[in-house]
Amino acid sequence: LPTRRGVGHVYSSAHTSEEAAAQELRAYISASIGGEKADRLSFRKIKYVPGHRAEFWHRNCVAVGMSAGFVEPLEATALIMIEAAATILSAELPATRDVMDIIAKRFNRRFTYYWDTTIDFLKMQYALTSRTDTDYWKDCAREDSIPDRLGELLRLWRRQVPNRHDFPLAEEMLPAASWQYILYGMGFVTESRATAHRFNDAESFERYVNEVREIAQRYIQHLPSNRDLIKKIHQVGFQKV
Repeated sequence: LPTRRGVGHVYSSAHTSEEAAAQELRAYISASIGGEKADRLSFRKIKYVPGHRAEFWHRNCVAVGMSAGFVEPLEATALIMIEAAATILSAELPATRDVMDIIAKRFNRRFTYYWDTTIDFLKMQYALTSRTDTDYWKDCAREDSIPDRLGELLRLWRRQVPNRHDFPLAEEMLPAASWQYILYGMGFVTESRATAHRFNDAESFERYVNEVREIAQRYIQHLPSNRDLIKKIHQVGFQKV
């Protein structure tokens, strides 16, 4: 942020205590501001139980945002869910009561799918971790902790790249590209039949990879750094749509 830096520590109460988490956070802050200042800080604990409602639309009440669910504090999936709910409500809110139950049923079915898909997406990032330095990371990567649908997709993606056929809705919260970014950013390997057919030798494959790198580099050269972008927004604000 342009005016301050927010610092926090997200931890699992099943793997550490509040006191140990506070001590670890204070040690982290001490490296920046010194131990004396860090010792004078007080921490605000925000406790939450991850999950979502079984029913989001009941009679004339609709749960949106935090009232609908909360599953992970470090990503912006909750913001996407709010936008989707607002969009669907504005488009489908019935003028009369007689069809509200039909709209509510469709809304509940869609958002149950959205939340389950989001949970799979988040869990994938923990399941693919290479970290084994604590019990927390070991537990996150246990095979029996992976949801059935996610387990099936990961097995499938060992043989083919994630694509639109893996996600049946026309308006997916997380399209195939989103899954690809996480998968391959974490070193996941797909033994793609399409790739094997297209590149029958190492030389042609290497040539293709270099072409992709050159295109990416051209795009990067025309993009501002993250800090420059934030400074610009702070100076002139967002462009009005």
